[in-house]
Amino acid sequence: MVSKVKTEEWWRKKCVTDAKKIARLLVKKTCAYCGKKEPNILTHGSHIYPESVYKSMSADIDNILCLCADHHSTMYGRKPRDWNWHANPIDAINWFKENYPELDNKLRIRSQKTRRINWEKKRTELRAQLKELDLS
Repeated sequence: MVSKVKTEEWWRKKCVTDAKKIARLLVKKTCAYCGKKEPNILTHGSHIYPESVYKSMSADIDNILCLCADHHSTMYGRKPRDWNWHANPIDAINWFKENYPELDNKLRIRSQKTRRINWEKKRTELRAQLKELDLS
């Protein structure tokens, strides 16, 4: 059996997955836009500042918003509803700034700082937080 080399990017992606789970659990899997929650709908963790540009913020729980599938993306060939994070990015960011002004300010400040992350260590921290949330 060939073992996969655990690169920095491998660790970062694992951290992102864990951070999205935590962000969803913290709000009891409730869509920030419409208020619907699982199990009635499917929720996703969506980055506010895109992880492709802001790698150091990609596993930042504050940078992840819980949205239902309809309000998150137009995946699976669905047409967007009245509002959709990815289909209407300008409307989405304006909505975010209006509804989360303090978080918007905090994230804007973080986005201006480049930080070096030890992703393997970050994963250990996130796994501990996930375990704690699962117990509560």
